[in-house]
Amino acid sequence: MACPLPKPNPTALRIPMWADHHRVEDYRNVHCRNYTQCIDTAVRENWDGFSCQKCPLFKQDSSPGADRLAFNQPADFDW
Repeated sequence: MACPLPKPNPTALRIPMWADHHRVEDYRNVHCRNYTQCIDTAVRENWDGFSCQKCPLFKQDSSPGADRLAFNQPADFDW
């Protein structure tokens, strides 16, 4: 029997003063495939903010690298 997949687990976060001095990526994974689901949870629960740090998926998805965003340029082809 396979292990169950981890589920998103956002936690309520009162936006502290230190948040002004840190990048949002320090406590949220904005590239997570479940990010919108966590935003919905925060809104529904009327949280001031939320953190992904305690979520088992926090480090799962990363920002796309240039290789995922790059596309062929005309100069890449021999005509």
